[in-house]
Amino acid sequence: MNEKHLALYMGYAFSHGVNVQHLLAPGELTVPYVVYWDNETPTPVPYPAATQHEAVENARSAREQAAGVSGWSSGREGAITQSDGTTLDLLLIEGWVPGLDAPLEMFVYYRTQPFRLIHGFMWKEHPQARKDRHSFMDDFKRGILMQPFGQRCMEDIENAERLQFVR
Repeated sequence: MNEKHLALYMGYAFSHGVNVQHLLAPGELTVPYVVYWDNETPTPVPYPAATQHEAVENARSAREQAAGVSGWSSGREGAITQSDGTTLDLLLIEGWVPGLDAPLEMFVYYRTQPFRLIHGFMWKEHPQARKDRHSFMDDFKRGILMQPFGQRCMEDIENAERLQFVR
């Protein structure tokens, strides 16, 4: 399993998701997307549909059909309800490379209008991935910076507000 590629692919998809959030008009949603990879050459593909649920399913189905790629990464929006009933928006990023049994998942909370990241990255535990977390994050950052707007994404990460959970 090529963990360097996995991290790079996920960083690229994350940076794409952050950039889209800066471009959305109030009330608009991100179209779920999959980035197919040929080593370090990305091909992003959006999966629009009549509803967000259909778009997510179309992207998920397309990922499962991917053949002849060195991996994929994907991104979409979601929301989580807090105990007080308010919701926090989140970006969900997934990545897969050959040899990985299941995709690696991470998410980050954000606010809209103006867009702002909240806290840091939340990684789902995975038995095969992120063995050397420092090296993984170096390659994740390299994926972010592959995008022409990668430096702005790094500034968004640096300026993220601290998360305050409601009890």
